[in-house]
Amino acid sequence: MDYTVDEVRQELQAIRERVHHGELFDSMGTEIGRLIDQFDYDAPTTVAQLDAATASTLQEKLSDWQTALIAGEPVVVTDQDVLDMMTGLRQTDPELRDRGVFFFVSDGLQNHIFSDNQVVMMTRYLLQDSVLFSHITETNNDGIFFRSFAVFILSMLNYANRTNDFDLFTDDLHEMMIDNLSTYIALEHDTRGFVEGKGWAHTFLHVGNMLDDLSNDDAVTRADKIFLLTVLIERIKRLETPLVMGENRRIDSYIVTLVNMNPLYRDYFLKQLKQWRQEMTRQMQPEVEADWHRMYNQQRLLQGLLLREKLPKEIYNYLNEARNFLA
Repeated sequence: MDYTVDEVRQELQAIRERVHHGELFDSMGTEIGRLIDQFDYDAPTTVAQLDAATASTLQEKLSDWQTALIAGEPVVVTDQDVLDMMTGLRQTDPELRDRGVFFFVSDGLQNHIFSDNQVVMMTRYLLQDSVLFSHITETNNDGIFFRSFAVFILSMLNYANRTNDFDLFTDDLHEMMIDNLSTYIALEHDTRGFVEGKGWAHTFLHVGNMLDDLSNDDAVTRADKIFLLTVLIERIKRLETPLVMGENRRIDSYIVTLVNMNPLYRDYFLKQLKQWRQEMTRQMQPEVEADWHRMYNQQRLLQGLLLREKLPKEIYNYLNEARNFLA
């Protein structure tokens, strides 16, 4: 079936609602996996870039602001400046996107140069479909940079909000965060880490950062933390290209953090592992490259968990006993 992004989001919202109502738990992964399997990707299209003059002006502003920050001088950015910066995240030029916009937003949040309203404004901007799902319905393309860095900065904005004296986000923004991020994770399929000439893409490392922060967020319910974990695991099971640039370590770190928070998460993840093992033992010997990548992505992730010092003993013992299926 040829789903749209909005249809996937609606299906996930329905699953999430059933989880909240206690109507769905053990078979949640099966239903989410079936939904992911039914999504088809189109051929890539051209990814719009800022014109040279606009990009140059933005780069100059970012350089001036960074210089002022380093010198300890006050930096004032207007709402329009903030919106202009966000558009720079779509650039394939890492000098502007990564070392320019991303570095300044990171430093700006640490130095509290953004107003509360600007933190909320950036969050709403990055959660827009046109940003978070930029070209996500297509096979690998340059849209990866906009959506990947959107997730990375969202993780920092969420941290800024949850460590603030009071919650800046409205209930609808919290809901949008969960709904749109779960949809993003379900649909993201580009596993590229470093892209020659264009810098880091690293979608799944950024996903690990985002989920780790949400796992520490008291505004996120236990049901939603389990829901997000499930979406991630079902997505990883189906990746057809390798995760080999640090993503597994980051995801393992997030999982270990979560399962140590409460026995509920530990026991649920152990059930996931047992279901996962059953699925892997039923699979035929890989015959195409995509199948081999799926198998080794799963093995690397689970083998990495075994190396984690704080992995609960129940999970460690199960994985250790199942070493043959990880080899």
